Amino acid sequence: MLLDTNAFIWFVRGDARLKKPLRHAIADSSASIKLSVASFWEMTLKHRIGKLPLPAPFSTDPTHAIEAWCARAAIDLLPITPQHVGHAMNLSFAQNDPFDRLIAATALVEKLELVTSDRRFLNCSGLRVTQV
Repeated sequence: MLLDTNAFIWFVRGDARLKKPLRHAIADSSASIKLSVASFWEMTLKHRIGKLPLPAPFSTDPTHAIEAWCARAAIDLLPITPQHVGHAMNLSFAQNDPFDRLIAATALVEKLELVTSDRRFLNCSGLRVTQV
């Protein structure tokens, strides 16, 4: 599973919008859960401009915070590869947000199911989506 940015944030915060079965699936140490570095990049940009308040560890040392959150939940950070970027450019997906395009492309290239609350991903051809 690849977590979209919102699913990751909801998981870390313990937000009730993330359905219990999904929360348990993500927390299961035997599951293979991934987070794209694109999500980390998106969080840092939105946090910097005040659109995404995150706890103090993120404000002072975002790299350490994301690594610690991922380590605690056994979530692997996926690097952005040239294949992900190239695939994002050619997606038949009406979404223009570069982060969403890159996250969708990552899920497709890596053959991962995307966990998200964003219904727009349902319109991306070939993408397997689990709604939170």
